[in-house]
Amino acid sequence: MKLLHAASSFPLAPGDSTAPFMEEMLEALANRGHDVTIVVPRVFGLVEDVRSGMEVVGAPYAPQSLQVWGHGRSLDARNRLRFSAAAITPVAMASMVRSLRSEIRRKRPDVVHLHWVIPQGVMATAVPPDIPVVISVHGADVRFMRGRMKPIATRILRRADALVAASSDVLDAVSATYPPIRERSRVIPHGANSALLGSRDKREARVELGIDPSLPVVLAIGRLVSKKGFEHLIRSMAGMRDTGAHLYVIGEGPDRPRLEAAVSEVDLDRVSLLGAQPRDGVAMWLAASDVVVVPGVAQGDDVDTGPVVLMEALAAGRPVVATRMGMAPDVVRNGVNGFLIHSADPNLIVGALRAALADAERLGRGARRTFEGVGGWSRVALDLEKTYQEVLRTSRRRRGDSIVGHDS
Repeated sequence: MKLLHAASSFPLAPGDSTAPFMEEMLEALANRGHDVTIVVPRVFGLVEDVRSGMEVVGAPYAPQSLQVWGHGRSLDARNRLRFSAAAITPVAMASMVRSLRSEIRRKRPDVVHLHWVIPQGVMATAVPPDIPVVISVHGADVRFMRGRMKPIATRILRRADALVAASSDVLDAVSATYPPIRERSRVIPHGANSALLGSRDKREARVELGIDPSLPVVLAIGRLVSKKGFEHLIRSMAGMRDTGAHLYVIGEGPDRPRLEAAVSEVDLDRVSLLGAQPRDGVAMWLAASDVVVVPGVAQGDDVDTGPVVLMEALAAGRPVVATRMGMAPDVVRNGVNGFLIHSADPNLIVGALRAALADAERLGRGARRTFEGVGGWSRVALDLEKTYQEVLRTSRRRRGDSIVGHDS
């Protein structure tokens, strides 16, 4: 099939840590023999042309000094659209629509797949009615489907031939905005790069990173924003002093000053904010870790509904301590591959962490078995392929009915 995707976030180059799941997902589709093209905002550093088996097309919208839209640059720590990004959104979206239309004329795709209901879903109106549209909701866009944006979100979802949600929680949230979409929806959890994440030895990784092989290593990965719950995790480490555990946090974002202040307040020398890391660096830290913590918190409509790190931890064979949000209830099993906690309360984190560290090897084996049972990006690609085939069949039946009705 010829597949045309569009997204506002995508790795600028192979190995970049900006939305790496997007490139891995599309690479898996290309590996199944599909002709894959993706349209993304063009910013400085974006590697275009063919890479990872797909064609990357940049939509130019501003000179370098004004490239503040897309690729993780648009939202602040509260997941609100920055003023500068809001101001340039009409220009950026107009450019994305022009590029999408140009690629439709050039490629004549079988299916157009738009990622994130808001903003990319708006582009559905630019797709000819004879081409099926699939829309993915990855989680961060859920909060933008309410209030004044609800009529726009409803119009977008009406146009979608199918909706793909990363978790059942995400689907429930979208269905609350537009209930009929559930009939055309599929829950397809994200995957992970098993070859990258599951092939490294813990001792060797620690030697390379300069980590004491005898000390427990707790790892958290994600953008430094409030909904990730990292501040609660940092404060919980005060209750882990006697274990010698060291917390490492990978990621960058607007909440960094707040997290640095939290580290100072708990007076710990065993909390390290590592900043952003390349993909192979993330894999190295996962291999070096004993437990991965995903302490997401709800902030009104802003919920951490993924995140991809859950599947990456399981692929690396690392037990997970996670709050009951997003994908976590779908993949984490208490006492099997980690522990679910009701909230990011530091006391709950401490209890779950101690239990996970005490049985890390067995839980790690359970984590890997869970991943192998659920499957990685090849499973996601197969599920997406089935979705495309279904919307193509439905679209052809619909067009056939329309032609018969017109002729008669």
